Parts: sequence; structure tokens; C-alpha cells
Amino acid sequence: MKPFLFAYSQLCPDVLAHDVLNRTNAVATWVQPFPNAAIVISTLEARELGPVLHEHLGDTWFLLSEIHPAAVQGWLPANIWQFVNHRPETSTPSLIGAPPTLATPP
Repeated sequence: MKPFLFAYSQLCPDVLAHDVLNRTNAVATWVQPFPNAAIVISTLEARELGPVLHEHLGDTWFLLSEIHPAAVQGWLPANIWQFVNHRPETSTPSLIGAPPTLATPP
């Protein structure tokens, strides 16, 4: 299983993107911690998963990039990092909880 960052155009309604991710067997599971982007787990390579998503999304612009856990950095809850690292015992993380705070200018 490989984690991917899937980012899609804001012209694509979330309901359509969610339906595609839920409907295809190419996606094992996914979570959406950001607007217009999801972390997707799949057994496929990016070159295989991309055409599957394109088939369902048509002309919607999107970017699909494999996440290499050792080469990624960011600020996310621990359960999201566990999901990215896709430990088999980790279920799809819940994003229920305290919302993130707004960034403050330097």
C-alpha cells in the first residue's frame, strides 16, 4: 500500500471527488485533511492510479504524487501521520476534534 497526495481543482465539487474515491477499487482508503486535497492509500503506482482517477474525473485538473514518508514534512495530527505511514493496524483517521487555528503573520 502506498500513500498519495491527491489535489484537485476547486472547480470539482467535493461530493464528486469523494464519490470517485469511494467508488473505485483502485483506492483502498482515503482521508481529506485539506480542502481540495486528500491523502489516498492504494496498491497501485501513480502511473496506474492517475488514469483511473482521470477516467472518473474527466477534464478536472488534478495532481497525484506519491508520499514518501521519510521525505515529507508538515504539521498534522499524529493519527494522520500514522495514516500516511499506513501502518496496517491504523484505521482511517477521524478528523473530528478541535479545528486548526488560523496562522498568524510573522
